Amino acid sequence: MKSGSPSPVYPHSAETLKSGMILQIDIIPSVPGYTGVSAEESIALADAALQSNIQTAYPALWARIVTRRTYIREVLKIKLADEVIPLSNTVAYLRPFLLAKENAFTC
Repeated sequence: MKSGSPSPVYPHSAETLKSGMILQIDIIPSVPGYTGVSAEESIALADAALQSNIQTAYPALWARIVTRRTYIREVLKIKLADEVIPLSNTVAYLRPFLLAKENAFTC
């Protein structure tokens, strides 16, 4: 990994992303005036063998992964590679009120 970088993902990276890696993804809207609004969650990279192992060892977990992946692809219309598995039900979830300043708490 690049010296000082906690992530293998950076410009011109030669790092190899491999099955079994867990990564944090960030969806950060680039809308003026909405700094600090983001959706951060974890995903895993899983080749067919790892996915099969998860499905066999943890069928309930696998069912949740499939449900969330289907939602991301079909409802949110986000292109998601087969090797990317969401690790929670809030991957790619951003509450609409975070974009409505009039509904946010103020101090």
